[in-house]
Amino acid sequence: MPLASTAVNTSAEPSAGAVNGRVTGALFFVGFGAAWVFFGLKGTHHATPSAFTALALVEAGLLGLCLWLFRRARTLPAGHISPEAEQRMKRMFTAVNIIQWVSAFTAVAILNVLHRPDYIAPAIIVIVGLHLLPLAQSFRYRQHYVTGVLLVLWAVGCMVSLPPERLPGVCSLGTGFVLLGSAASTVLRCLVQVRGIPSVAMAAGASAA
Repeated sequence: MPLASTAVNTSAEPSAGAVNGRVTGALFFVGFGAAWVFFGLKGTHHATPSAFTALALVEAGLLGLCLWLFRRARTLPAGHISPEAEQRMKRMFTAVNIIQWVSAFTAVAILNVLHRPDYIAPAIIVIVGLHLLPLAQSFRYRQHYVTGVLLVLWAVGCMVSLPPERLPGVCSLGTGFVLLGSAASTVLRCLVQVRGIPSVAMAAGASAA
């Protein structure tokens, strides 16, 4: 799963690059999180219209906030990151994602050969979680540590506590919730940083009036 981010802006006012990077990463989380929840609902036999409607509303809400943040970022200072640091982050991002995809395809192939397809979902989730750890250090974004560790613990916990036939659905559902929750947390942090929450609240109050 490619996940975009950027280095932390340490000044009091966030930069456009920092906000755009974080929001881009959140968009990946929203997209992949919604996909995991979709397959989780189907795998756990909870694929009801109301469940899909709730998922669509959550996804639409997060996408709307991300678009608002992109527009808000245009008014922020551009910020600065040295070319060397930028190239270093790009190399790390590329290397980590290549390793992630190669590992995922290798795991799928091995588990199919062993006739253990039920373990494919948790294996991929562990790989996705682990790939976030070096990205957290490279992008200096501690939330990636939390998300990565939660994904790994969730997948391992499912493998330890659930029968194989329940692994694909339950693992997928929980993974989607973790990714959507992480995306929501990132969006909330960005809103606070750009003082978006007061603006949104004022706009809502004006509309109500």
